[in-house]
Amino acid sequence: MWTDRRTIARALGIALAPTALLAATAPAAFAFTFEALDLGGAIVSVPAPEAETLRIVINIPARRLFLVAGPRLVETWPVAVGKPATPTPVGRFQILQMAKDPTWAPKGRPAVPPGPHNPLGTRWMRISQDGYGIHATNDPRSIGHARSHGCIRMRVADAEALYERVSVGTPVEIVYEIHGWEDEIGPMTYPDLYALAVETRP
Repeated sequence: MWTDRRTIARALGIALAPTALLAATAPAAFAFTFEALDLGGAIVSVPAPEAETLRIVINIPARRLFLVAGPRLVETWPVAVGKPATPTPVGRFQILQMAKDPTWAPKGRPAVPPGPHNPLGTRWMRISQDGYGIHATNDPRSIGHARSHGCIRMRVADAEALYERVSVGTPVEIVYEIHGWEDEIGPMTYPDLYALAVETRP
């Protein structure tokens, strides 16, 4: 099972409130996050809806996207990230726009309608005002590499699966962690794709 525990743990550490500690130590079958409610002086913790805690975490050097709900890893997929000349930005974003079978309309060039020649594939999720997004690709050989102009590429089936789980407003965190963990291998050091040499946080 590919989990990159270090990336997930650090990403979760940003978003978890102290009341989520119980959830993080609970059996997997009962994993959920909590919201604290103040009812007349008594603090009561109740499960938070998954939709409110669902977020995407992307580790650029690992070339991996994680779908996380509270302290629970929902799914993980390999991705393609930006080339060193056109790097994927690090930071906190959110899904701003979603489209099925999108038309690709590059500036100064003819629009490309949906179909096998469309580089956005069958799904598009824009995460920034300046045009970065997560999308399917018509070049599956690029997955696992630094090949894009900064967007996050996914295999068609993977992008379609992610699309069905998220919505406009879902948080997206892109990190640059060169150290990670793979369950069947152990500690990993990923290629320093952008020659940053140090880990960065948004």
